Amino acid sequence: MVCKAFSAALCGINAVMVQAEADVRNGLPAFQLVGALAAEAKEAKERVRVAMENAGFRLPPKHITINLSPADIRKEGTAFDLPIAISVLAAFGYISKEKLKNCILVGELSLDGKLNPVRGILPVACLAKEEGFKQILVPVQNAAEASVADGLSVYGVHTLKEAVDFFNGKDTGKSALSSLCKKNSNKSGQCGRQLPDFSDIIGQEAAKRALTIAASGGHHLLMIGPPGSGKTALARCMPSILPEMEFAEQLELSKIYSVLGKLEQGDHLIKERPFLAPHHAATVTALIGGGRNSAPGIVSLCHHGVLFLDEFPQFKQEVLESLRQPLEEHTVTVARLHASYTYPASFQLIAAMNPCLCGAYPDKEKCRCTTQQIRQYIGKISQPILDRMDMTIEVFPIKYERLRKEGKEESSAAIKKRVYAARKSQEKRFKTIGISCNAEMTRKEIEIFCCLDEKGEQLLKQLYAEEETSTRSYYRLLRLARTIADLEGSENIQKEHLAEAYCYRSLGKKYWR
Repeated sequence: MVCKAFSAALCGINAVMVQAEADVRNGLPAFQLVGALAAEAKEAKERVRVAMENAGFRLPPKHITINLSPADIRKEGTAFDLPIAISVLAAFGYISKEKLKNCILVGELSLDGKLNPVRGILPVACLAKEEGFKQILVPVQNAAEASVADGLSVYGVHTLKEAVDFFNGKDTGKSALSSLCKKNSNKSGQCGRQLPDFSDIIGQEAAKRALTIAASGGHHLLMIGPPGSGKTALARCMPSILPEMEFAEQLELSKIYSVLGKLEQGDHLIKERPFLAPHHAATVTALIGGGRNSAPGIVSLCHHGVLFLDEFPQFKQEVLESLRQPLEEHTVTVARLHASYTYPASFQLIAAMNPCLCGAYPDKEKCRCTTQQIRQYIGKISQPILDRMDMTIEVFPIKYERLRKEGKEESSAAIKKRVYAARKSQEKRFKTIGISCNAEMTRKEIEIFCCLDEKGEQLLKQLYAEEETSTRSYYRLLRLARTIADLEGSENIQKEHLAEAYCYRSLGKKYWR
């Protein structure tokens, strides 16, 4: 007799359907587990066998075979313990197999029969909803996370015995067994975490203007300036002016954190845009993803948010070069022997660096670095990476008179209103295309939406001819000019918008000559 229980396996940040098929027959007593299993999944047969006995289920000596189907998908992790145990118990008649048809099961078993929480519950719950399942049975610690998926009855259990009682319709009086987990009522709200505010930064109007443009169009930004000039403080204020995430974006980001087990207790849906600033000693695997059991990296954890790389040239060369693909394609593909995984990585890169080792260049009276040292330091940023930075600005120290000047600085809330208005115009423009901001425009969209008047065409032709602009720089210049025009409320790109965009694109040539 073959009994089936439904479960799911993680493939990247998504889940795929898996069936735990149990066959029980007469023969030499055995407990076999097959189906493209990783080491921790192979160990499930020992955990399941002992857990069933300690939970009070005495199994007669039979030949038991469990297949996790489809067999061509690699199964990793310990989440298959519960579906394996339930399918075996159904085969022995402890549960009616008809009751397993509309439920997905996920959970790890302890030897005493208790259920332990597992990672990646949110992608599994979303899959269950997409596949038309009505119920999902998970460890009680994972129930709140699974309840993020609307339209799905989520049940949390403590033990294997409670799971069996659930399918048999027995009321044990424990709310975790048979009561529907409450839906998260604050899905669209914000957590209320206090973010750094631009009103706390004195001066730096030019840098604030650049960050406003970057936030409005989703552009990458490189800040160059001496130590202590405020580059890090400015970057940390960036999340305070970004628009709130839509529910679809929150769900996609939360899936990434769920797969890594990084969703905090009581906060099962990430509502604020992430801001991560890894140390410059980070490896390629840490930044991009991968590892023995392939997992998303920092660039994926920054999806729909900001990645801040301070001391930009101090990162290893191979780490910086690994950013080429995600900066262009907004995804990361990690190839392994048994599979290839694609992780989302649509983030804004904000980078900061000193102009030289001592930080005083180009002030030759204060700079203690030799020409060779400056070239070597600046040269750590390759031209392909520099070309992918939409904007480059200089950040200078604030003068004493400006520090002592009384006056109120513009708040992040005021700047955010302008950013929101610019994003709204982009949303209206791209509503039938499937992109969210100007930085995501392809050549086709640029030709349609980046219209120039006659003076603008002449200026663009002159810049392209004189500055030896690359094709990539040409399109990035137009994207940036489109964002500046949106901030000004202009339908078409004017000459002054193009000129300002060129200033941000050309500043790097002062250092990289």
